[in-house]
Amino acid sequence: MATSMKRAGHPSSSSLNIFQELLETIESLTGVRTVIYDRQKFTTRAGRQAIDPSFLGHRSEFCTVVRTVKSGQDGCNLSDVEQATAEAARRGEPFLHQCHGGLVEVVMPVVYRGENMATVFCGQAILENSPVADDRWLARRAGELGVSPEALIAARDKLPRISEKKLVEIGKLLFHALSHLAETEGRAALDRALALERDKHVRESLAYVEQHFREPMGIRELSQHVHLTPAYLSRLFHRAMGMTFLDYLTQRRIAEAKELLRNTAMKMSDIAFEIGYSHQSYFGRKFRQFTGVSPLQFRKANRP
Repeated sequence: MATSMKRAGHPSSSSLNIFQELLETIESLTGVRTVIYDRQKFTTRAGRQAIDPSFLGHRSEFCTVVRTVKSGQDGCNLSDVEQATAEAARRGEPFLHQCHGGLVEVVMPVVYRGENMATVFCGQAILENSPVADDRWLARRAGELGVSPEALIAARDKLPRISEKKLVEIGKLLFHALSHLAETEGRAALDRALALERDKHVRESLAYVEQHFREPMGIRELSQHVHLTPAYLSRLFHRAMGMTFLDYLTQRRIAEAKELLRNTAMKMSDIAFEIGYSHQSYFGRKFRQFTGVSPLQFRKANRP
C-alpha cells in the first residue's frame, strides 16, 4: 500500500501556487511523488506564486544517491531533462518512462494553446516485476554508476510500490487537471506577463527587490527608487504580479530562509537577520503564515 509522502513545509492553500497545490494533493492521496520541469516559468506566472524548490526536479533519496557521481548526474540529465521532456512535447499526452536508474514514472506535458509549457513527472515508484525491485540487478546498476549498492538499495526500499495500471490512472487524472489549470490560469498569466513587459517601473522594482530584499524595505523606499508615488506603484505592481508588493517581498525572503534552513546550521535569529527581519519572532510568524510550519519544523523535515 502506498504511504503518504506529502512534503513538510507546504504552504496554506491561501498562499500556494495553484499548480503546486494540485501536485501536493496528488501526492497526499496516492503516495507517489510529483515533480515539475518548468523552464519557461509558466506555472509560476500562471499560479501567481513561486513553486517550492522541492518540486523542481527529482529529489528523492534514491535520485540523490544516483547523482552523487558525475555519471549519475549525466544519466539523469539525459534521461529526464532531455529525452523525457522532449518525448512529452512530441506526444502531447502522458506516457510511461523508465529512467536510467530503473524507476518508472508517468511523464506528461503541461499544454497551453497547443504548446508544451512545462513537464510533470509522477511516480518515482517501483512497479510490479520491475528490474529495480531485484537486489542483484540494482547492485549491478550501482556498480556501473559507481555508487554504493547498499546505499542505493536502502534508498530504493523507501520508495512506494504501485501497479502499472494504478500509476497510469493517476497520470491521466493529473494530466487532465493540469491541462484545465493551464487553460484557465494561462489567460491571467499572459495578462500579467504583458503588463510586466510593458512597465519598466515594475521590472526595475523586481530588480531592486532582488538586490535589497535582505535589507529593511517597504513600498515607500521602493517608490522613491523608481520615482513613483507609493499608491501608484502598488497598483502597477499588483496588476503585473498578481500579488501585493509586501506579499512578493515576504515570499522572496521566505524562499531564501528555506535555502538557509536546508543547507546551513545558522541559528534562527541569524537567519531572520540575514533575510531582512530584525526580530526572530516576527520571522517565525511570517514563515508559518506562508508555509504552514515553523522554521524549526521545516528544518527538521528537510535536513538529512
